[in-house]
Amino acid sequence: MNSRSTVLKAANMKWLVALAALDATLVLLLLAPSLVDVGAVAALRAACITALPVVVLLLIGVLSHNAKAVLVYWRLKDPLPGSEAFTKHATADARIDIKALAKNVGALPSDPREQNAVWYKLYRRVSGDPAVAEAHKLYLLYRDMAVMSLVLLPVVPATLWYAGASPGSQGITALIFLTQYLACAMAARHSGIRLVSNVLAIHSTTKVKAPST
Repeated sequence: MNSRSTVLKAANMKWLVALAALDATLVLLLLAPSLVDVGAVAALRAACITALPVVVLLLIGVLSHNAKAVLVYWRLKDPLPGSEAFTKHATADARIDIKALAKNVGALPSDPREQNAVWYKLYRRVSGDPAVAEAHKLYLLYRDMAVMSLVLLPVVPATLWYAGASPGSQGITALIFLTQYLACAMAARHSGIRLVSNVLAIHSTTKVKAPST
């Protein structure tokens, strides 16, 4: 991962922690009120400051970037959004002139791995563009939210079962995390496609030189 991705992920951490805190609050205060007392609420507030960032890092760090993309795009082979950069996303975006793009960047590959590799090189040249950086930030945020939601989908209901919560509470909790996962996965898909398209839109209007080494 390049340094820009690291910076973007660090900036997203507060939103991931906020989602984890919201999930914990919903589970404890709405679905399992018998487990909550004044001390539990105080502990939850303290966890939001200290423990939750560590928990979030563990939840989103258990999978590779490729595995996370599989969970977002539901493709086992070549799941990264750049794998369809030229054959699908470029042709679907009205901002992108395919002929101008080919003139500025060279032959456009059709093999998924080559597409992703070529697209990534083009991304590196314009990663500082505000529209590209914003789309990248949102893609990473929603992708990690989706992963976190899916990991918690079986864990939280099982924990509630162990704690003696009612079957209804367990089912509602599972439904909440499933809905959250699907919503975040869809948002990540759209942001990933927007990231790919934004990069190609810039290169279709401007011949961007590779940075000197």
